[in-house]
Amino acid sequence: MLVKKVAHVVALNCIGFGIVNTAIAQAVAEKDIETIKVEQRANLLRSDLDGLISSTLIEQEQLTLLQSSSLGETLKMTPGINANYFGPSSSSPIIRGLDGARIKVMQNGLDSGDASRLSPDHQVSSDTSNARGIEILRGPATLLHGSGAIGGVVNILDGSIPTQLLDATSGVLQTSINSGDNHKSLSGNVQSNVGNIGLYGDAFVTDADETTIPEGLGTDTIENSQSKSHGVVIGTSYIESTFSLGLSYSMLRSEYGLIGHEEHDDHDEDEEHDEHDDEHDDEHEDEHEDEHEEGPFVQTQRDRVELQGHWFDPAKGISEISVKLAYTDYQLQEIEHDAVATQFDNLSSEAKFQLHHHWLENWHGIAGLHWQKSSLTPVGEEASTPPVKTDSSAFYMTQNRKMGDLEWQFGARLEHVRITPELAQEHALASISFTPLSWSAGLTWQPNKEQSLLANFSHSQRALSASELFSFGEHLGTSTFDVGAYFSMASINGEALYTPSAAFNPLETEDANTLDVGWQYNGDNFSFASSVYYSQVKNFAYQAAMDLMGDGLPVYQYQQEEVTLRGGELQLNYFVNDKMVINAFVDQSHITLDSGGYLPRVPPVRIGTSFIYDNDHWQAQLDVTHYAQQDKVAINETPTQAYTLVGFSFAKEQLFSASKLKYFVKVNNLFDEYGQVHSSFIKDKAPLPGVSAKIGIRWSF
Repeated sequence: MLVKKVAHVVALNCIGFGIVNTAIAQAVAEKDIETIKVEQRANLLRSDLDGLISSTLIEQEQLTLLQSSSLGETLKMTPGINANYFGPSSSSPIIRGLDGARIKVMQNGLDSGDASRLSPDHQVSSDTSNARGIEILRGPATLLHGSGAIGGVVNILDGSIPTQLLDATSGVLQTSINSGDNHKSLSGNVQSNVGNIGLYGDAFVTDADETTIPEGLGTDTIENSQSKSHGVVIGTSYIESTFSLGLSYSMLRSEYGLIGHEEHDDHDEDEEHDEHDDEHDDEHEDEHEDEHEEGPFVQTQRDRVELQGHWFDPAKGISEISVKLAYTDYQLQEIEHDAVATQFDNLSSEAKFQLHHHWLENWHGIAGLHWQKSSLTPVGEEASTPPVKTDSSAFYMTQNRKMGDLEWQFGARLEHVRITPELAQEHALASISFTPLSWSAGLTWQPNKEQSLLANFSHSQRALSASELFSFGEHLGTSTFDVGAYFSMASINGEALYTPSAAFNPLETEDANTLDVGWQYNGDNFSFASSVYYSQVKNFAYQAAMDLMGDGLPVYQYQQEEVTLRGGELQLNYFVNDKMVINAFVDQSHITLDSGGYLPRVPPVRIGTSFIYDNDHWQAQLDVTHYAQQDKVAINETPTQAYTLVGFSFAKEQLFSASKLKYFVKVNNLFDEYGQVHSSFIKDKAPLPGVSAKIGIRWSF
């Protein structure tokens, strides 16, 4: 069992150029034939990758322990991945120091269709309770999914559309509770088939109170951090040996507190009652307490329909033709004082046609067409972005060839993006178009069975998002007044004008030239993997602090400048004996403005170590992760002190004739360490949770 567990650990922590480890799998095959079968099934989930690229695959078994209340919290311990923490319910991934519009979140290879890319306090709407796996793609892999994903792609695979017929009905039922916020979860999925018809269904429900934190803020919880959610997915497919066609429907509803918003309300009320006497102040405090009990909160709902078709070996030189379609109806409401203060409606549709081919001798590749259309309508107090329609179409292709010890990899994507905003300003443009062109070229050299050297150069262009272009208004979640790159700023006595200047700024695509170099070694008792990257980005869009105020909030405007990104990841795995393995990793992202200074909210250097002991059907693991001090800060940004988190987990499996039970307990932040997330807008209001224990059980059949 140790080999199986180690393979899982290595797959979880793989970094750089796709260290989802062919060499490790070969070593496993020599010791445990059953394990290699498991790994092969897991690799089949990466049907779009074509051996091209750097990727990390987190499997369903691993998600049992990693599963948290948001996507960012679930993934944040993966090397190279951090999270822009906005409380436990609103935490989304940061890849190599980049987040927001530069990280694409997908479900089954198509965009999630929510509003999480618009603001860090918006929750990612795709739940991972019943996910079969999560792919994290970097570098040239992103060409298959969009030119905008310069940072990377996170793809949640839920299995809602069956593609294979089963010998028997299978499923999973799991439940857990976490002491840190009384987070209770129950989820399950089942897959079966009737003749050639595959059937799938899953459901989940979660409920959590306010998150407890270590001493440091004068309170023992993050105020207004409670959350709850539920969802259902049903799917069916017609499956033959050379063809499958399926359809699925998913429904998700969530509700979570808006951390920090209530403090702005308090500020306004304090000003209004500034001259009241002590008696009135006491009454005001009582009113505040009652108000806090309700608190401003978010309600989201997402309904999604997906269709997928696959045709295998349809003609000579073509191994597969696939088509994927999705339609998503998404709504987010920010509710304050029992009324909807702000609402975001997003209708999106997407289609992807893909062909896997080997037209040229010894060459294999993918060619595809990709269409996306969305209509975003924000209304209300914090509707800082106007209603906007976005249409994009793209053609992409990849090629790879293996020649002895060498493997060549090429990819390109040509895209056209048209953004049509409803701007109220006089003489405003009716629409704006971008034509991003991205390409990559890579080489893998395997001089022997233990080592691989990898190098990749890519040129990526990205069209700016609607919020980066056209924002103009207050954003209470981040305590800023946001202004898009499209507008020229004007002010009177240091106060931003509410009608931006009619002299608009020129806008260009964001262009990145990136070099990735990696080396991996896989020996009998030791494995090593490293990846370093260097990127020069022209017209990089970021929020720069302006010496202005807007509606009592500091003004931050999106500006385009040249920046330099550098960093890397390093991982070590040492097999002490047949029962124990030691893992270690370090990752770093360093982003500087070429004009001088640092980009804000870049995660610090991180060093992690895991000690894993496996004894047949039980496993114990000790994790120690150190976050260094981050003192390389931008203007108006404060440093973040170093801290170390220690965690412990224990899991035991009990096998039956046709099913398996897994019991587990996981303790996070064992020594109740106080830590702030430097990449968070609200690090002073929402530190990391204190010590907590998660207990759960998982039944698979």
